[in-house]
Order: sequence, then C-alpha cells, then structure tokens
Amino acid sequence: MPASGAWISRLERWAEKEPRIRFALLVGSQARTNEPADPFSDIDLVLFVTDPDAFVSDERWIAGLGAYWTSHLEGNALETGPERRVLFEDGQDVDFAVFPAEFVGALANDDRAAAVLRRGFRILVDKEAVGLAAPGRAPSVAPPTLSEFTNLVNDYWFHLVWAAKKLRRGELRTALGATNGYLGALLVRAVRWHALVRGPRGREVWHAERYFEKWADPRVIRELPETVARYDAPSVARALRANRALFSWLTDEVREGLSYPPAIRDRPGLSAYLDRILDEGAAASAPRPPAAAGPTPGDARNHDAR
Repeated sequence: MPASGAWISRLERWAEKEPRIRFALLVGSQARTNEPADPFSDIDLVLFVTDPDAFVSDERWIAGLGAYWTSHLEGNALETGPERRVLFEDGQDVDFAVFPAEFVGALANDDRAAAVLRRGFRILVDKEAVGLAAPGRAPSVAPPTLSEFTNLVNDYWFHLVWAAKKLRRGELRTALGATNGYLGALLVRAVRWHALVRGPRGREVWHAERYFEKWADPRVIRELPETVARYDAPSVARALRANRALFSWLTDEVREGLSYPPAIRDRPGLSAYLDRILDEGAAASAPRPPAAAGPTPGDARNHDAR
C-alpha cells in the first residue's frame, strides 16, 4: 500500500510551488485522531485557488504529481460544486476539493465546513497568512421530529409495497434496486435514529454509513444480511419480508423512546396486503406439475381393434 505520509509531503511541496494555490488544507482521516487513517485511507485535500475551473475542468496538472489510473468529478462535501478524485498508480487516491481563494474567510461561518473541520484539519500551505481557528463545539445531534419520523415510516412502507408490486409484475431488476437501494438508504436513517434514541449516551453516530458497524445496534448487524436480495424473485421476496421485520422493531423502539404515536394507520392490514402480493407472486412463479398424459394414437388403434 502507498505511504500516505510521503504522499502528503509531496502534495505540500506541490501546493507550495503552484502559484494559483493560495491555501491548502488537509482534512478527513489523515488529519484526525479519532478513527485515524489506515493503509486504505484516501487523502482529502482542500485547495483554495485563484482559478478553480483550471483544476476542475483540466486534468493536465495531475501528471505533475505522478502517474495515475483514473480521474473523475463528483460533488464536494459542501454541495457547492465538483471535486476531482484521482487514483494514482501506486494505489493512493486523493480527493481534491477546489474552492475560490476568497472563500477561505467564509469557512468558519459554514456549518457543513465546520462539521468537517471539527473532526480534525491541518494547514499545509497558507500563502496569505489567513490562519484558521478550530470551530467551536458541535451542537448535539437531535433525534427526529414527529413529522420527520412519520414521513420516513410512511415512505418506507409505501416503497415496501411498491417494490412488491414491481416484483409481482415481473420487473425483477426494478424491485431489486428498490430493495437494496432506496429501502436500504431509508433503513440506515432509521438505524441512525435508533442509535441516537436508544443507544449508549455519548456514542458518536457518523454521517452517511461511515463506521456503521460501530454505532448500529448489534441486532441490526445480525439481521441486516437477510434484508439484502440477490437477482432472483424468491430472494427479493425474502428480503422484503426481512426488511419489514427489521424496520418495524427499529421504528417501534424509536417511537416508544420519543413517546410518538403510531405512524401507520393500519400496519397489520398493510402488512397483510404486502404478504398477499408476495404470496401471489410466489404462486405465479412456482413450477407447474406436468399435465397428465392422454392416450397415444397407438393406444386408440389398439382400443378400436378390441
């Protein structure tokens, strides 16, 4: 695996020599002490430059850092535009988030930027002597409001039935995508809420699915494999039922912990409807027994002869 420390030194020297880069900041796992980098970690580099478009739309500058395999654009963590992600030929991947140089002063006032900086940062280059103070303590993460909770539960159950209908109609790929994709994303939100409401006090619940296995309830980890489907109808049907079971006890415990009323008007009726769709689909796709064989032409001739 690549030596990240050597790579960070290389990036620092490069940023210092590149006149368009006015401020360079190391963030992410390479800059934090809590859940620090390991041999598979990427390098998150934030660049404040005089010509952002030159770093986003033109790849030629990458070759100055080393030979690379891939380079592509995706949205940055602040959702203000693209960042460039590069996989170099020694296996090191580097994320270059590029911002206008004048944006440095606004960092401290951006909530999303502050959330990143609180986990740790290191200034690599500061040509304008701007400096950067660590943000104050993060506000505590709030559990879902009644409106948020009710909407998520209804959204989840709606798409459980929707996926079952797609499966019943023979749209297997669509049903599979909903089961492993959309429903899976909503399930993660429910797991996060459960960790906030019912988990140990002070446990850090990371964004998205980072370190999911560390903050999710151990029961979730045990049951989660059954909620993931393969590309066949019986597997999707089983996964939908497993999704229902896991999501139900998770949201029941969240609701009880927050003293919220039930989010679904008639969950037993809705659940029975889901089962009916899945059962009908299983019956329709079950192999049919061979039809009883009728008399052969030879049998008819022998009968006539008698």
